Amino acid sequence: MPKPKAPRRKHRRKITPSIAETMSLCLTIDDIPSLTTSERMYFQHFLQFTTTQLSLSSGSTNFWLRYALPIGYQFESIRYSMIAVGASHRLFMAKSLGHSDQDGLKSFATHQYNKAIATIVPSMTASQDLHIIMICCLLFISFEGLTGRYDELLQHLSAGISLFRSELPSSTEEERVMTTKLAEMFCRLGVESSNFMERDPSVSGMEKWYRSGKTQDLQSPKPFSKFDEASSALRQLDVFFDEKPWHYEGSDDPNKAILVEEATKKLQYALDQWTTRLDALYELRKEEIAIEGEQQYRNLRLRQKYWQMSIDSYSSGKATTRPETFAPFLAAAKEAAAPIMALKQPTFSLDGDLISGLAFVASTAEDDETKVQALDLLWRLNRREGLLDSRDIVEMHELARALETCTGEVEFDEAWKPTAAAGIPTIIQRLRKSLGRLSIE
Repeated sequence: MPKPKAPRRKHRRKITPSIAETMSLCLTIDDIPSLTTSERMYFQHFLQFTTTQLSLSSGSTNFWLRYALPIGYQFESIRYSMIAVGASHRLFMAKSLGHSDQDGLKSFATHQYNKAIATIVPSMTASQDLHIIMICCLLFISFEGLTGRYDELLQHLSAGISLFRSELPSSTEEERVMTTKLAEMFCRLGVESSNFMERDPSVSGMEKWYRSGKTQDLQSPKPFSKFDEASSALRQLDVFFDEKPWHYEGSDDPNKAILVEEATKKLQYALDQWTTRLDALYELRKEEIAIEGEQQYRNLRLRQKYWQMSIDSYSSGKATTRPETFAPFLAAAKEAAAPIMALKQPTFSLDGDLISGLAFVASTAEDDETKVQALDLLWRLNRREGLLDSRDIVEMHELARALETCTGEVEFDEAWKPTAAAGIPTIIQRLRKSLGRLSIE
C-alpha cells in the first residue's frame, strides 16, 4: 500500500499445541513458579491489556492469545519477551498518566528484554525453533516501538522478514496457520516501514514466501470462511501486484498513462473480488459478527476503504483536489477510531491501518478542510502503530507547513547527522533544525 532465547533440549516436544490443546489450556501465571512478583504482574498486564491492543482480532482468533501465549508458558525466551513488552506497554501508558517511578519501570523492562535476548541465542540456528524466533522478533519489535527506539525496531523487522527465506514449519495444519499469521504481520510492518528501510522488504523474504504457492487463491469466487482469511487475502495485494498506479508517480515513461490505467484496472478488479467475498461472509454471519468480531470487521472495512482511496487518488490529475475522494475513508476512520479514543489513553498496536491511512490523507489531499480533519483525528487518537505515531505525524505536518510560510530560502545541510530515532522523528528533527536556522538568520 502507498505510502532474539530458548535453551536446547535433547528431546524437544512439539511446541505448537493443537487446537484442542490450546482451547482447553488451563495453565495460569501461578503455574510458573520461577517468576518473581514483578514478572508475574507484567506478564499479567501483557495477557490482559497488551494482547488486545497488539491485534485487532477477537479473543478466539487473537494471535497472541491463541498461539503465542501457550508457547510462552513453555519457553523462557517468549515469556521474558512478553514480560518486557507488558512492562514497556505500562510505561507507554504511564507517561500520560503520571506514573511515579518511570525510571524504575524502564529499567525493569530493559532488564527483561535483555534476559529474553540471552535465552533465545541458543535457538538461533535450530530450524525447528523458527516460530519461536519469529514470535520473539515480533515482541522485540513491539518493545522497540513502545520505547520509541525505531532504529532497533527496523533491525528486528529486517531480521524477521529474512527468516521467510527459510523452510518454515509446515508439518501440521496448526503450523501452517501460524506461519500464515506471522507472514501477514511481518508483511504489514514491512510495507508500513519500507520508506525508512534501505530496501523494500516486500521484495525480499516476504515476496519469496508469498510467491511460493502457500497462499490462498485471490481469484476464488467463494465467500471468505472467516475474517482471518479475508485479512490475509487483502494483505497479499501488497505483494502480488507489482505494478500499482502510484508506482508511476514521477515517471517520464511515454506510455505512463496507459500503464497507470492498466495497473488501476487490475488492482480494482482484485479489490472488487475481495469486497464481494467479504460482503458474502458478512451476510452469512452478521449475527455472530455483531456479538464477536465487530472490531476486526470494522478494521477490514477500513482497509478496503484505504485501498479504494489510494486507487481513486491516482485516477485523475484532479482527484486529490476533491473531498469526495477521501470522504469514505475518513468516515470509516472516525468509526474505527471512536472506541480507541474512548479509552482516553495512548494505545499501541502492530495491527491496523488508521494512522497510515490518515497520514496518506494529510499528505495527499489538497483540500484544506479534508487535511485538517485527518490531522485532527490523528492528534486525538494519540496512537502508535509500529513506528508510526499519530502525534509525530501531526507535528511533522505542522513543521512542514511552517517552513512553507517562511520567506527565507530553506537549505538542508546534507552533512548533518540526526540523533533522533529513525523514521518520522528524524524528519521532525531535520525540520526543526531548518526552522531554527531560518529564525536565526
